[in-house]
Amino acid sequence: MFSKKLTKKLLALGAAAMLALAAAGCGGSDKADAPKEAANGKLTIAINATFPPFESVKEGTHDYVGVDIDIARYIGQKLGKEVTFTDMKFASLVPTLQSGRADMIVSAISPTDERKEVLDFTEPYYYPMKAIICQKGAGYDSFEKLKGQKAGASMGTTYVQELKDAGGIEVVELDNTPLVVQDILNGRLAAGLFDAAQAAVFISQNDKLEMHTLNLPIVYADTFAIALPKGSKDVATVDGILKEMQKNGEMHKILVKHLGETATKQYEEAIAKLDIVK
Repeated sequence: MFSKKLTKKLLALGAAAMLALAAAGCGGSDKADAPKEAANGKLTIAINATFPPFESVKEGTHDYVGVDIDIARYIGQKLGKEVTFTDMKFASLVPTLQSGRADMIVSAISPTDERKEVLDFTEPYYYPMKAIICQKGAGYDSFEKLKGQKAGASMGTTYVQELKDAGGIEVVELDNTPLVVQDILNGRLAAGLFDAAQAAVFISQNDKLEMHTLNLPIVYADTFAIALPKGSKDVATVDGILKEMQKNGEMHKILVKHLGETATKQYEEAIAKLDIVK
């Protein structure tokens, strides 16, 4: 019913993420010591490593790769700190930062009003478009066509709320995006809502899926920004580093590395026209 090749990749991604999580000591004493480590020259970054091309575990390794991973490492280098990553469910990112078990979140997290009540955010560094993934030929290219159907998204993300706000859709929250893809392939879900760049990765891995980029306005609460503890004095510093990356071409190089030349060019041309960026 679904691609054995992709299922194997999805399971490998999950298994690798769990191994990396264990290696990082997630849930153990390493987390409790994070603030002390930061003071001693270490920077603990909270991530959800099931979101390619922004963050994932390289297949067959414990290595984290992606746009956000490279951004975090650049920030650590500029701050003169050794970067360590702690991987978890997306829904656990905010409470982990609040409890002091991480120094910042660099994980495609959006600065929603609810999150801004308990965290501080940098200015946006990425302006995502959204896409629906469904089985090839299903043709779910709008929220309207999904009414009466079951659709999924990763738990704790803004994509869940957007599906709910559309109305008439039975919304299913799953622990991560690979599980959403797997449920689309096996027929438990009609479709899923994703970041368009991530959707392109999943589509490239399976010819039984199709994606439809949605022509929706991009608002501030949908952008990706870096989250820091409420009241942090480092927000302006990290903002300055992000601006430096835009000016010196480092951000462009990172996007090309993980999205490709063509996709990066299309993205940069599209966001140049956005009022929110100006």
